[in-house]
Amino acid sequence: MPLVMNENKKLLDLFPLDSVVFPHQKLSLRIFEPRYLKLIEACHNEARSFGVCLIREGKEVGAPAIPFETGTSVVIREFVKVSDNMFNIVVQGERRFRIKHIIHEQPHIMLEIEWLDGEVPDYPGDYTILRNIILDYVEDKSEIPEDNNKLFGMLGELIAAFPGEKQKILGLPADEIVPALTRLLESI
Repeated sequence: MPLVMNENKKLLDLFPLDSVVFPHQKLSLRIFEPRYLKLIEACHNEARSFGVCLIREGKEVGAPAIPFETGTSVVIREFVKVSDNMFNIVVQGERRFRIKHIIHEQPHIMLEIEWLDGEVPDYPGDYTILRNIILDYVEDKSEIPEDNNKLFGMLGELIAAFPGEKQKILGLPADEIVPALTRLLESI
């Protein structure tokens, strides 16, 4: 759950990455930068979500990066404290958001956001076509989920090498996401 100041002002901590996370997608991360160690530990201890956005300008490490305006809230599903200076975590995408305003950048970026999806996003479209396309990409056909949301998350993992295209899809209206994802998969 993100921080909420009041009904109209929703605040979310941001972890800018060189990756795009789709709702329902899982992503493994190694956390080592001090400001993000504190953020991730607080989110883990408080069972609180944080945001992930693709970096538009800058780098993952060092000065605050400039994010794209659309990202995904994520929840920590696995947390391993390797040492005082390193965590290994697995996050899972929850729902999309749009940045309304950057509140501050230190020690990490804090955003005011608006949600683009309901609490459990469900994107309309023909998932049968998506299932047929990915038959060529997976060895064990039983790994292809029957649940459309799980399939959507799996597809997010499969196209991780295309962050620019994923970012474009992430920013589309909900009813255009599955057709755009289908076109991308048919083109690669």
